[in-house]
Amino acid sequence: MNEYDFSRLNDKEFEVFCTDLLSASEGVRFERFKPGRDGGVDGRYFKSKGNEWILQCKHWISTPLEKLVKHIEDSEILKVQKLSPSKYFLAVSHPLSRNDKNILMQKLSPFVLSPDDILGREDLNDMLAKHPDVERRHYKLWIASSNFLSYMLNKPIFDRSKFELSEIIDSSKLYVATANHSSAIETLESTSVVIITGPAGIGKTTLAGQLILQYVADDFELTVISDDVKEAEGVFDSDSKQIFYFDDFLGRNYLEALSGHEGAKIMGFIKRVAKNPKKRFVLTSRTTILNQGKILNDVFHNSNVKRNEFEITLESLVKIDKARILYNHIWHSEMDSEYVEQLYLHKRYRSVIDHKNFNPRLIRFITDVQRLEDVPSESYWSHTVSLLDDPSQVWDHPFQAQLDDCGRALVLLVAFNGRLISELDLSEVFARYLANPGASSLTGKKDFLLNLRHLSGSMLTRFVVSESHSFARLFNPSLGDFVLNRYASNTPILRQCFGSLMTLSSLKTLKDMLNNKIINNGVAAEVVCHIFASVADMNFLGSNAEFVAQLCILRSEFGMGFSLSDQSLSKAIDFIAGEKCGGSFLASARLLLWALCNGSVDENAVEEFLGGAFANDPGYDELLILGQLLKCFDIIEYQSLYDDYDQAITDHLIASVEDEFPDAEIFSDCSSYSAARRKFMELMNEKAFELGANDSSSVADSVVGNVDIDKFYDKYFYEAERDSDYESYRAQSVNWFERSLNATDPIDDLFSRD
Repeated sequence: MNEYDFSRLNDKEFEVFCTDLLSASEGVRFERFKPGRDGGVDGRYFKSKGNEWILQCKHWISTPLEKLVKHIEDSEILKVQKLSPSKYFLAVSHPLSRNDKNILMQKLSPFVLSPDDILGREDLNDMLAKHPDVERRHYKLWIASSNFLSYMLNKPIFDRSKFELSEIIDSSKLYVATANHSSAIETLESTSVVIITGPAGIGKTTLAGQLILQYVADDFELTVISDDVKEAEGVFDSDSKQIFYFDDFLGRNYLEALSGHEGAKIMGFIKRVAKNPKKRFVLTSRTTILNQGKILNDVFHNSNVKRNEFEITLESLVKIDKARILYNHIWHSEMDSEYVEQLYLHKRYRSVIDHKNFNPRLIRFITDVQRLEDVPSESYWSHTVSLLDDPSQVWDHPFQAQLDDCGRALVLLVAFNGRLISELDLSEVFARYLANPGASSLTGKKDFLLNLRHLSGSMLTRFVVSESHSFARLFNPSLGDFVLNRYASNTPILRQCFGSLMTLSSLKTLKDMLNNKIINNGVAAEVVCHIFASVADMNFLGSNAEFVAQLCILRSEFGMGFSLSDQSLSKAIDFIAGEKCGGSFLASARLLLWALCNGSVDENAVEEFLGGAFANDPGYDELLILGQLLKCFDIIEYQSLYDDYDQAITDHLIASVEDEFPDAEIFSDCSSYSAARRKFMELMNEKAFELGANDSSSVADSVVGNVDIDKFYDKYFYEAERDSDYESYRAQSVNWFERSLNATDPIDDLFSRD
C-alpha cells in the first residue's frame, strides 16, 4: 500500500480528492462547491431537509497542527454552528494520533459524531487502499509514490528515457489538466500518434510528458528520441507495448533543414506506429516551425495522410485554465508570503491571467524562488509586470547579472552545440575556449566542474546515465533562442564558440541560423573559414573526419568552391581518406566522390572507406552516394565491393520494410497471398534499382525471402479492433478529472482564502 503525504496536491485538488474518496467510502455522492460558498462547506450530501452531511477539508502544508486546531476553535466552529449539519466530516492532510482526534472532536462538538468522521493522513491512506479506482483517478498521487518509482527503476528503460521520465515526474505536481489533455488522449487512442503544436512556452512539452506518464503507468515502455527517428527504429519491437517521444522533432531553437528522405523517414515511422495497436508516438513542434517544414507537409500529402488527423494545436488557454496554472505554481512555489501577497493585493492575479503574454513557461519563471534571489518583495510586482510586458527579460537578467564571463561562456557553448553534449566533450570544448587568446581577460573561476555545478538547475540540465556517461543540455529551449539571437551580430564570439566546439551538431546550428536568417551569408562564411583554418593549422588534430568533410562542403558553398590547387582542401581530403569510416559519413562520401572523380585521392583509401561504410548501416541518402562512388571502380576487379553494396541495400530494405511498405497500394487489388508477394517483389526490385544495385532482382529475392508477406497481408485485412475497454477507461478517467476541477471556477473563488 502506498503512504501519501498529499503534498503534490494543492488545496483545491485536495478538496476534489477528499470529496471523491468520501463519496466512494460512504456509498453516496458528495456535491462539491466553489470555495467560499456556504462558508465551511467543501462537500455536501443532502438527504432531506434537516438531514445534511458536510465535508470540510484542510490542507495546511508545513503548518503546525496546533495552529490548525486554533483556527478550528476560533473560526471554523462558528461556520459549523451556522450550518448545523446532521453529520460533519473533517479531512486533514496532517497525521493524527488518537489524542489529536479527541481534541478535534471536542472543538467540533456536537457535530462530529465519531472519531471516524475526523480523517487524518493515515485514515485517507487506509480508505484509499480500499478504493483503488479513486487512487487511479488522482494520478498526481501515485506517479511520485515510492512504489511507482521503485517499479519504474526496475523496468527495462534506457538510461536517457529513464532520466526524461524522472524529469516529467518531478514537474507533474505543477501540471493542470485542460481540455487539451483529453483531446490528446482521444487522438492517441484513435490514431496512435499525436503531434502537439503551438507557440513557445504554451505547454507542449508539459502536456506530452503527462500523456507519457499515463501510458508508462499502463506498462508502455518509453523510448525518448534525441536526434533522429532512427533511434526508435532500432528498438522497435512489434510485440511489446511501447511509447516513443520526440520533443521538438524539427529542432529546439530553429528550423532544421530536412532532406526529402529524412522527412519521409519520420512519416514512415508514424505510419508504422499507426498500424500497430501496441504502439504510441508523441511528438512536439512549434507551429511556425512545423509549417515551415514544407517537406513534411508534402510527405503527409504524398502518404495520403492529413497532418491534422494527428495534430493537437495549443494556441490559447481559457481564463480558468490560466487561473489554475497560476494558482498551482503559487501553491507549490517556495516564495515567502510577502511575495505571494503582492499577487493577491487588489486581485493582481487577474492582471497576470489577462495579460496578452501569459504562458505557462513565463509563470514558472515569475514564481521560481531561485530567480528571485535579488528581487526584494516590494519590487516583486513591478518585476512580474516587466517580465510579462517583455518576456525576453526572462533570460536577460539572470544571464547578464547572475553569471560571470566563464559561466556565460559555458552556456554559450552548450547553446551553440544545439543538442546534448557529453560532459567529457564539453570539458574539452571549454578548455579550448579558454585557451583562445581572446579569453585571457574573462572574469570568474575557470574550473569546469565548478561552473557546471553552479549552472545546473538554472541554465543547464545535467544528468548522469552511468559512472562514465554524463551529459549536459540547456535548461530550457527558450534559453537557446535568447542566446542565438543575442549573439547573432557578435562575429568574434561566434568564431570563438564554433571554433572551440568542433562538433557536427554545432555546424548544424550554424547552418540553421543561416537558413532562418538569424545570421547572414557573410557572417556564416567568416565563421566557417575561421574554423577550417584553425583545424587545418593543427593538421586536423582531434578532429572528426565527418566534421572536417562538412566544413569543406560548407566552405565551398560560401564561395570557396572545390579546387585542385587548394592545398588546404587536399590536406583535408587526405585526412578524411586516412580515417576509419564512422557512423556518420554522408559528407565524407560526397567529398571523396569529388576527389576520386578528379584524381586527387588514393583509390585504395576509397576502397577501404567503402568497405567500412557498407558495414556501418547506411541509410537511403548514404546508399545513393556510396553507389555513385562504387561506379568509379571496375566491376570485374572489384566484384566483392559490388556484392557488399548489394548486401547493404538488402539489409536496408529489410530493416525499413514497414516504412517502405504502402499496404493500401499493395493489397487493395490483391486477392491472394501469391498476388501480394508478386506485387511486393516488383516494389523491392524498383527500390533496389533506384539505389543502384548491381543485381536488383537478386536483392529483391533476398528481401522477399526475409519478410513474411503473408503476415502483412493478414494484418491489412484482418487487424483486430483496439481494446475498447482500455480506451473507455482513459476517456472516463480524464473526463472525471476535468469535471471535478472545472467545478471550481470562477477565478476569484479559486483564489479565495479562508
